[in-house]
Parts: sequence; structure tokens; C-alpha cells
Amino acid sequence: MQKHDASLQNLQPTPPRELVGVARQAYTRIVNDLNTSGVIKQIDINVVVALCKQIQINRSAYQHIFVGVDGSEPEGIQTPIYKAVQGPDGKVKEHLFMGYKKNPAVQTLDSSTAKIKSLCETLGMTPSSRASLLSMTNSDDDDETDISDVFKNAQTDF
Repeated sequence: MQKHDASLQNLQPTPPRELVGVARQAYTRIVNDLNTSGVIKQIDINVVVALCKQIQINRSAYQHIFVGVDGSEPEGIQTPIYKAVQGPDGKVKEHLFMGYKKNPAVQTLDSSTAKIKSLCETLGMTPSSRASLLSMTNSDDDDETDISDVFKNAQTDF
């Protein structure tokens, strides 16, 4: 009797409880496309979950920098730094411009973007990784499956 391996099933369609907000939405969209392609299986769930978390981190950092959060103004990519100059009486006489301080959300955005790219490559969701899969299937096999059909419906816009 042959044992059924759960790790070779399609990805579960419902997001894991650990995902919230944008990560849950991303999971639903990604899993729908990946399950349709048939290339990714339940064993790949950790990579998909990591991708969804990075998408949420990316969105949050972007909002802090360019949109603003909870009605606040966008923070921008850098903040001016001023030094208060006090007179002998202890009162602030002027503020001297000292330069700019980089917004930490910029590094977070940059880091999450790189991680998203890497995870997408791992899952075969980038043009180069799909091309790599296509080249692997262009062997002398007599298989009638066209890998380009597998990816024709793949969408990664969020």
C-alpha cells in the first residue's frame, strides 16, 4: 500500500494564522497562482510565508517614507538635524543646521525588496527563474506539457 505524502499536496488555500493584514492578502493571491501552476507544493509553505511577511514589511516601510501612517505626514528619506544654540541666560538663541539623518525605514525598504526578489526567484516567480525552468524543460523529453502554459496566469502585483 502506498502512503500519501502531505508535503506533495498543493499549498493550503487559507493563510496561516501567523499572517495578518497585507501578508494575508498576499498569501491568498500568491497561493492561488502557485496552486494553479502546479509547480509549488505544501512543502514550500515556509518560503511562501516568508515572502508574504517581506511584502508586508515592504509596504509598511514604503508607507512610512512616502505616504504617512495613521494621518501623519510622510517621513521622507531623510530628516534635517538642528542643534540648539543657547545664550548665557540659557534661552535658545538659534538652531544651527547640522545636516541630514537617514530614515531607518529606507534601509528596511531596501532590505525587504532584496529579500522579496530572492524569495520570488526561489519560487520561480521572476522572468529569469521562469526562463531557467523553461530551459530545463527544453530537453529531448516527449512530454506534451508546455511549461509556458504553467506560468501564463501567474500575477504578482499586490
